[in-house]
Amino acid sequence: MLDGLLELDAQYAAVVGLLDRAAVARRTVASVPRLTGAELAWLGEPTAADRMVLQHAVNSCAGLIDGVVVPAGTGLGGKVLMTREPLWVSDYCRCADISPHYKTRAGAEGIKAMIAVPIVAGDRLLGVLYGANRSNTRFDGRTARVFERIADRMAIAQLAADQARHAADVAVHEERRRLALELHDTVGATLFTIGAGIRQLGGEPGLDQQVRSRLSYLEEQAIQAAATLRRSLRVLSNPPEEVALDVAVREHCRAFEDRTGIPTRMITLTELPTMSGSRVTALADAVRESLLNVEKHARAESVVATVFAGGDRAAVTISDDGAGLPAGGSLERGLGLAAVTEGLARLGGAMAVSSNDDGGVTAHAWVPL
Repeated sequence: MLDGLLELDAQYAAVVGLLDRAAVARRTVASVPRLTGAELAWLGEPTAADRMVLQHAVNSCAGLIDGVVVPAGTGLGGKVLMTREPLWVSDYCRCADISPHYKTRAGAEGIKAMIAVPIVAGDRLLGVLYGANRSNTRFDGRTARVFERIADRMAIAQLAADQARHAADVAVHEERRRLALELHDTVGATLFTIGAGIRQLGGEPGLDQQVRSRLSYLEEQAIQAAATLRRSLRVLSNPPEEVALDVAVREHCRAFEDRTGIPTRMITLTELPTMSGSRVTALADAVRESLLNVEKHARAESVVATVFAGGDRAAVTISDDGAGLPAGGSLERGLGLAAVTEGLARLGGAMAVSSNDDGGVTAHAWVPL
């Protein structure tokens, strides 16, 4: 069993490398029988705060596990969903507090013993991992710990997959905005030139009426094409709310690096909640203004932008390794920083600037969620 866990550690990078939450879940659940000795395994995936659906069943003979909805507090896994503690029974169908609905399905699968452990990351419950045997088995704390170690690895892999998918979404919308800008500067400019040329030509004296009518039609077509392009550009350049802050911060970081040549990294530490446009704008403005201050004053060799959410707030930080704060320990706030601070304050947020361990400056801005 322990050798199997070591093997799971060796394969862990490959699991994370799948960068697909469902694939991570299927692969990890499929390894449970080999790693634990349990005959069956499956996953409970939360679909709301008070329920989950069973899926990815391994070694099911009756096909009655996948798709079962388990409300919190019902069945073994439903209890784990509420308590976030491992639970196990040696004879599931004889348990007095298990619903007959679940007992019927377990009986059809020949299930006797069952164990369920929570899959937890921080304060988030990502699911419930199940194992079961078709014979009476006395599970114990040692078995539960093995299942918990598998659940811990699944949690890390799922979070990594979520982050990868989020990063991919951000990259897609960055590219869409880049494409929108390029189309605006090329196709948009060309349509404007064509339209202006047609209008100028249509104003020439002595034109045949049929030619003038044809030019008028072409001008109308150019106007309609320009309007269609503008609508398309708005769709391309507006990312959805769940990635809007990432896209905006990444654009400011890329523009800063292009202007200055200073290596600039962006790190998203946590999953970000959906935020209103005003909050996204306020935080993105704080990043832009902080980067401008680095450009003007810091003489930095590198910059790191961090985006995260915690508790009841979303925040960004910009850290450089430059010259640090001036004598006296405070940064003179110009009009830009003052305007940003005022904008954050209107939303109930704030901005602070302090020295960091690299000798440079860290600007921290936040807004309430």
